[in-house]
Amino acid sequence: MSAPTSTTSAVIGLRRWARGHSPHVTAAVGLLIVHGTWPARPEFRDACVERDRDGTCWIDWTAARAAFDAGAFAKASTSEIAVLDLAIALGQDRFRLSRMGPVNARAITDSVAYALGILR
Repeated sequence: MSAPTSTTSAVIGLRRWARGHSPHVTAAVGLLIVHGTWPARPEFRDACVERDRDGTCWIDWTAARAAFDAGAFAKASTSEIAVLDLAIALGQDRFRLSRMGPVNARAITDSVAYALGILR
């Protein structure tokens, strides 16, 4: 196993992994792919993305958090750092979103939408 050497191989491999995974991991990987920055950064891939011989890639969320907390990604912009922090939290299920019932899930969804200025 090794880190993927290109953005394309990382994105394809992460999509393959996320396809059959839990919703919180799928959401985290989807956020990183749509945002685009992190799969393209070699320091991110080297720190926490593994690639199997069949091309499947996965993120070691513990390694991602450790590298993040150690400042390994400090050269990124403020918004890039924020997106990565959120994606890691989602991937680790830090806020236990996977265990929320529909009422709490809706309250959280609405609160995040308000925080982003989408709902008023």
